[in-house]
Amino acid sequence: MATKKVQLSNVILIGLGMLILGALAVSSVSCNQQARSIPPQESAIARQSVTPGQPQTRVPPASTATTDTSGAMVTPRASATVMPRTSSPANTPLPTPTPTKEEKLLVEMQHSDIQSATSPDECAKILETQPWCNVTKSVVRIVRPEWEQLLPRTEFYLGKYDLYGGEVTQQRIALIIEQDGQRYTVKTFDRLLETNGIATITDENRELVAKALVLVTLDNYLEEEITLSALRNADVQGGFSFEHYNYTITAWTKVQGLSIGYLFMFDQGRLRMVTGYVNAYNTGDYIDVPFREMPQPAYDAFTYSYWGR
Repeated sequence: MATKKVQLSNVILIGLGMLILGALAVSSVSCNQQARSIPPQESAIARQSVTPGQPQTRVPPASTATTDTSGAMVTPRASATVMPRTSSPANTPLPTPTPTKEEKLLVEMQHSDIQSATSPDECAKILETQPWCNVTKSVVRIVRPEWEQLLPRTEFYLGKYDLYGGEVTQQRIALIIEQDGQRYTVKTFDRLLETNGIATITDENRELVAKALVLVTLDNYLEEEITLSALRNADVQGGFSFEHYNYTITAWTKVQGLSIGYLFMFDQGRLRMVTGYVNAYNTGDYIDVPFREMPQPAYDAFTYSYWGR
């Protein structure tokens, strides 16, 4: 009976041992699986946190800060942003200015024909084969009240030039008349009137027409003062039977002090003829320009006919 009790006790002890060994085996397998599922960094943290006898610490996030030899924290400089390279303002070409009307006319006059030049030296070469040569020095716009009132849309310019080839250099001025891209001269003055809507000359506009025409004939003198008298009635018979002048104006020029008488023939609301003659020289408070430098007007310089238009 005693022997059976001992055998039963041994069986119980052996069974308990096997249960303990089985429990330990299951626990080991579970720990190994958990260790394999933890990332390396977390595993290290976990290992640190469970190390016996050591306080738990937290690993700070990665930082770009460094320390110098004294142990002070040094913050690195922010990297500079590289901007795209652009052209320097100094290398950017400046826009070419648009030439003025005066500048265009100056170039035109300086290259108008084979006897036109831009400088006296260039003119000297032309004179080797040509009898005369001109050099335009400037072009400016001119405004007269008579023109503004009668021809408000017409532009007038003075081209000042020197004429070479004679004993002395002469001073000349060319009058440029332009409207809507068309050029006009004293010979086409009646067409200029029509362009501006003046088809008929009346008592109201006759004096203004006469004065505007007189100024057009005095191109060499327009740079300085010109005085015009009032329009007066006249009764002058010309060289031909049809040539009958019925109005007159007297003009005085500051340059050379010229006194010039003009005769006009107005007929049936039209300007037919104009003629002029120099009555006197060097009159009044004039500017003395020698006639050798600016010759006196020719005999027919102020005579124009507008018949048949």
